[in-house]
Amino acid sequence: EERWRYELEGSADLVACMDDGSRVVATSSVYEVDYNDFIESTCWRFDADGELLRSDIFEERPWHLILDAGAAATMGLGRPRCGLIHQTDDDCQHLPHAPDDPILCGVTGESQTMFGHASGDFSVLHPDGMELEVFPVDSDDSVLQMDCGLQHAVTGGDGAVLRGFEISEGCPNARWEVDVAGPVDDLVLGFELAGSVSVWAATWDGLRATIEVRSADDGSLFATLDPGFRVRSLDARDDRIAIGTDDGSVHLLRQELLERRLEQEPKATQLDDDEGSSRRHEMQERLRALRG
Repeated sequence: EERWRYELEGSADLVACMDDGSRVVATSSVYEVDYNDFIESTCWRFDADGELLRSDIFEERPWHLILDAGAAATMGLGRPRCGLIHQTDDDCQHLPHAPDDPILCGVTGESQTMFGHASGDFSVLHPDGMELEVFPVDSDDSVLQMDCGLQHAVTGGDGAVLRGFEISEGCPNARWEVDVAGPVDDLVLGFELAGSVSVWAATWDGLRATIEVRSADDGSLFATLDPGFRVRSLDARDDRIAIGTDDGSVHLLRQELLERRLEQEPKATQLDDDEGSSRRHEMQERLRALRG
């Protein structure tokens, strides 16, 4: 049943809601065709009845939105100012953290919120929502996709490289780095395989889409899947992985079925010989059956 509606200006981008519905925060942006860029964004704040409490306009487009237990909203910003926007019922302020390093993505995991930056670094949001701690990464690849859990964080971008981090006492430590089939369109941490949390990375090299399933512990390859179409979204919940593709399809993979398939096949490896390539191709063909 629809309770209320409100027409935003421009395109609706992000939305977050308190568990009890007492506050809803949404962002929208205006795209200027002549400039080929976003020229203005607005953060809208509503109460449970859809009453507009405040709207704040700023130049940057926000790339991740989190609403904390006190209904304070925090957003990571791109250029020109970068940093964060912090909005409450009474105030909206810009926090100039990492002012020369645009935020391009973010994720809120089980224990913390992280942001990915254009420089290749990533940062962790302080619990108060007002401070960022930046962790330098020896890379020139922008972080366009990321996910984090209690013990692992993974990042990917346009450089066709996947990087894994171990989280200890809230601090990420670099653990592994592997080349993947192409720039990373999306990634997610999923259910356990062979005793390790799995990493699902969807790549696109301009012609072919691939999903690589790897270990979050060391980046080793469990399987390579051919989704048939470019992957636009990956999501994980309990023992399932959902995959959304360019043709409008949504595929659901279950842990039990994938484990059964992998037990029947040799572990996927980066082999260059004909026998290895044939074996890997056969395994991919069998894994395609799971997409149905």
